[in-house]
Amino acid sequence: MKSLLWSKVIGVAMIAGLILPVSVSANGIGGRPANPDPNNPRTSSIFIYTLSGGASKSDQLYVQNGSDKEETIEVYSVDGTVTTTGDMTCKEKSEDKVGAGKWVSVSKKEVTLGANENALVDFTVNVPSKADVGEHNACMVVQRKVKQSSNNAGGIQVQTRQAIRMAITVPGDIHRDVTIEKFNVKNSNSSQLYEIALKNSGNVSADVDVKLVVKDPMGNVVYKNGGVNAMIANETRQFNFDSNLAPFWGGKYKVELSISYKKKAGEWGISQDKNELITKTAEPKELFFWPSTTALMMIGGGILLFIILIVIIIIKSKRNKKTVQFKKR
Repeated sequence: MKSLLWSKVIGVAMIAGLILPVSVSANGIGGRPANPDPNNPRTSSIFIYTLSGGASKSDQLYVQNGSDKEETIEVYSVDGTVTTTGDMTCKEKSEDKVGAGKWVSVSKKEVTLGANENALVDFTVNVPSKADVGEHNACMVVQRKVKQSSNNAGGIQVQTRQAIRMAITVPGDIHRDVTIEKFNVKNSNSSQLYEIALKNSGNVSADVDVKLVVKDPMGNVVYKNGGVNAMIANETRQFNFDSNLAPFWGGKYKVELSISYKKKAGEWGISQDKNELITKTAEPKELFFWPSTTALMMIGGGILLFIILIVIIIIKSKRNKKTVQFKKR
């Protein structure tokens, strides 16, 4: 009984860990946008639409079976959501669709593909006439259909799925304002933790370039982290970076944080032209490091040698004075 319970727990954990809103294959089963916009590289991995209330859009999902056997693949849409840390993710198939996932109609609920075959699945997005202005997120999901087996009664069948984000923007007064809500640095036992929270107060998402750098007393960069991350509308996203800096000579180091994103709301990616970007910085933080044990011994030894040298000089100086006085007599 206990063995069966643990099997179920492990199975559920495996399923939860395999749900990601990105266009990568799930154990040979995968999908991606079939008709990406050459002017927007992001559309090769996610669906991006600008549709007014009442408008519709027909498109296709490229589905592939990269395995070495025939597979039946389920295709469906779900609502998009965010995790507790502000990352984009997708709801479960079993959850009721109350958002943009409900706007998507898929032509086929499943498709059967032979080994290494692919197919295009048509779907249509119908935006309600009274949809709110701003961004709405859904996901297109491909998932291997698990065959029910009487021999597996009471057992666990692990299902893997791949979810592709769909961002639908209803035009109007769209805006975004990303701010640095939190920037903390913790330094303990040669380990540093950098805690960052960014908030997007707008109604459309923003691709934000996060740059975290640590500089030594001479201004040299000794650590950097960050990258371009999606900030979902009206959400706060948490970032945690860590380093293991232990400068030999110790000293006072400076930690700097900056974020950049495009000025024009609704545009994706990060521009190389600084004039097209909004850049914000946080108040720099300081990190103090004590010298290493070896460095302290070297410093202590140097000080001791210096003291000995001074004592020798003083002694020699006094002896020389006595010698001069004796000669005068």
